[in-house]
Amino acid sequence: MYLLNRHKPTDGFLWNQTYYDHHPLDPGHKAMADLVVHLIQEVAIGLITTPVSQEELEWRKLQLPEPMHKDNYEPNITTCLTGDMFAAMAVANQGWQWVNEGTVIKPKWGYVATTQGSSLVLRLGTPNSGDAASQAADKLPNSTFPLLLHYLVSYESMGQARASCLGGCECSVKIDGLIKQRMSVTMMATSNVRWAQRDKPCDLQLLVLNETRSNGHKVKVSGAVIASTNKMTSSWGVGAWIET
Repeated sequence: MYLLNRHKPTDGFLWNQTYYDHHPLDPGHKAMADLVVHLIQEVAIGLITTPVSQEELEWRKLQLPEPMHKDNYEPNITTCLTGDMFAAMAVANQGWQWVNEGTVIKPKWGYVATTQGSSLVLRLGTPNSGDAASQAADKLPNSTFPLLLHYLVSYESMGQARASCLGGCECSVKIDGLIKQRMSVTMMATSNVRWAQRDKPCDLQLLVLNETRSNGHKVKVSGAVIASTNKMTSSWGVGAWIET
């Protein structure tokens, strides 16, 4: 896909034809499916024309090589907190409800507030617990790690909220759930969290604001990602992929 955009721009495969922000459109899904199918076909043909040797079978017993980037190992704990894990993060709640706005088969759980002034406090990290926030703060410079907060955007009755760190942490980000497009999707608000006072818990307060661009104040949050990198580029939309 990158080659068909940057090196040989090809109609039908351009970013604005295959992606909307983070999410692939139908043509994007089809293009990715074609890539997978092509790979499977190439492997199948290769196994027929050049069967696997006994020596190659022995390769399965070898240890995996070191990461291409130094110490780039996968985390040993959950860093993407959704569902029951996200629900359990709440330590104080005024005006928010934990609800499923989907179905049993396709659940859409999250904390929902519809009244300005509603406050929800989420515990990101506990001192000396070894949780995701603690490990990220231990690893990264200045005890600062990226937080990606999942929130709902939709086209009517959506409000705004301020997410601010409490306790031993510092951070702040504003979320606005109203969009013009007639759709409802999950977006991510990003903020760098500095856990300077490590002897205190790291909490995040979500406060529904008085201001709104719609006729309502609904705010929904459904998850949090505590990243183990000091770069936020993985959360950028497709607009940031294109050089201008």
